[in-house]
Amino acid sequence: MRIAVLAAAIAALACGCASIKVSRVGGRTIAVVENSGWYLFDCIPIASGNPKNPNGCLCKFFSDTVTLESNMELLQEAVRREGATGCKSISSYTTEENVFVVLLGRLYFHTTAELTMPEGKE
Repeated sequence: MRIAVLAAAIAALACGCASIKVSRVGGRTIAVVENSGWYLFDCIPIASGNPKNPNGCLCKFFSDTVTLESNMELLQEAVRREGATGCKSISSYTTEENVFVVLLGRLYFHTTAELTMPEGKE
């Protein structure tokens, strides 16, 4: 029983997540993409979100995908999915949270942009 609980806790901690969310409020289409990962000693990647599988449960172990480049790939995927012609007003930032002081930390990379839609698809 203890092994099963420990394995479940490790799996929950090890998951990274890459996500794409789109809002269509007020006549605008806004994409919010986020990628996160767990790091040992704030520098050794344990698990990061998989930008090739956004909104999925898969992560990339021992890979550092929490980068601006990965978020731009996710943003391009949002443009493609929505049928947009591009995007504007792009803003990116990172946030961090630490577990067990410096031992284990989670890094998030957030990017938000307004998608430019073709005429008549707004």
